[in-house]
Amino acid sequence: MKKINFDPLSFLKKAKKREIMAIALIICLLALAGYYLFFISPIVAKFLSAFREVSRTESRIAKAELSIDRMPVIKKEVGELKAKADFYLNKLPKEEEFPEVLERLSEMAMDTGVKITEIIPVKEELDEADMNSSDIYSQQRILIKALCGYHQLGTFIAALESGKRFMEVSDIEIAANPLNPKRHNVQLVVKTFILKGE
Repeated sequence: MKKINFDPLSFLKKAKKREIMAIALIICLLALAGYYLFFISPIVAKFLSAFREVSRTESRIAKAELSIDRMPVIKKEVGELKAKADFYLNKLPKEEEFPEVLERLSEMAMDTGVKITEIIPVKEELDEADMNSSDIYSQQRILIKALCGYHQLGTFIAALESGKRFMEVSDIEIAANPLNPKRHNVQLVVKTFILKGE
């Protein structure tokens, strides 16, 4: 096997000017590529990463500033929602206040000229939909039997449905009263909602 001897100086003396320029160019390109890969590329990657982080931080700061600017509006909305919640909670009597509801029904009837002959809380079988409807409130039905004229009945119903508590009138039956043609036998069901627990 023949031994290869490479002498750079003798090669440069024999090489032409173009070949030397090409080799120099290749060496320069390789040096630049190595410099880019080992020095510039990591710096550029760190710069881009820092730039993205700065951009994300600026975005978070802008959102925080917007939230701070909206804070009075948000506080006002929260206050309004609390006021609404309190208003509706006050319209729902608690379980222990139910006797007061019955007493208030009697007072409303008396004020409107309706004579209640019977007032009975109705226990009803709950279907599955009612049982799952709410853990906060329950529906209570009250059967009222009374003697009154049409005008007094209308006034009484209006007072019930526009009163302090949520009430709904249903199942109205009116029958003639043979003893007094101006006062009828009336039977109606009043639905109200009772707040459970605390």
